[in-house]
Amino acid sequence: MAFLLLDEFQIIFNNYLDRRLKEISCEKEFNDLLGYTPQSGGKRLRPYIIYLLSNALGLPQAVYMELGLGVELFHSGSLIQDDLPSLDNDDFRRGRPSLHKYCGEGSAMLIADYLMLYPGKIFLALPLSAKAILNLLKLWYEASLQVIEGEFFDVNIMAKKMGEIEKVHRLKTASLFGFCFSAPFVCAERFLEAFEMNKAGIDFGRAFQIFDDIKDKLGKSETLGKTPGKDEAQNRPSILKHMKVEDAKGYAERLYSKALEKIKQNEVRKALITVRELIEEH
Repeated sequence: MAFLLLDEFQIIFNNYLDRRLKEISCEKEFNDLLGYTPQSGGKRLRPYIIYLLSNALGLPQAVYMELGLGVELFHSGSLIQDDLPSLDNDDFRRGRPSLHKYCGEGSAMLIADYLMLYPGKIFLALPLSAKAILNLLKLWYEASLQVIEGEFFDVNIMAKKMGEIEKVHRLKTASLFGFCFSAPFVCAERFLEAFEMNKAGIDFGRAFQIFDDIKDKLGKSETLGKTPGKDEAQNRPSILKHMKVEDAKGYAERLYSKALEKIKQNEVRKALITVRELIEEH
């Protein structure tokens, strides 16, 4: 089975995202702000993972594109929150002013709320059995609530011990990847496999966060699309407090490999191997 490469998928997904955002029933001024962050770029890695696994399972486009849309809208909302002055206080995201710099903090907070709540409406309308939708929503709300809990610990509790740092990473970043890995299996009503794939997604997400911490330390704003060095300056939880860069990179690579080992679909595994360079890129 041949899969689209990530850059090929990005084009298709971005067009789909643009169209679906226009279909949201709300005032134009509000709709324009809804699209500001989701349409400002991004790797689209989370929807791509959903696409790969869904295709391998034979799920229709009407399912996997909507799953990816919901995840990407939620992720965009979480980035808007993350950038707020009361949280990470970052003025730039994906190479342009953060939403709160564009429209004000109050409006940005409301847009973030909307984007993070809207996926539930999307998932309820999927052409699936009631059993699949119920299990999908249970999985979704567990993951999305963990993201917010992780953000709280990230901002309010300065994790110092290795275990505390990894807890923040599991909640804030890895839980959403856990959903991306397992949701296609839930939609296919392969619930036992979904449980195992959730664990694979958690390992993948932990690796992703470590690579992100390394990029924050070594990267440049031109490639990061945000202010480098902010996490270290604000003493945010980072595995680099306990490991040198090379050791952390090796740890992330082992987690990445562990995640891929759980994927039985060989072509999916190959596709995710090819995107690792993009994830590591400074």
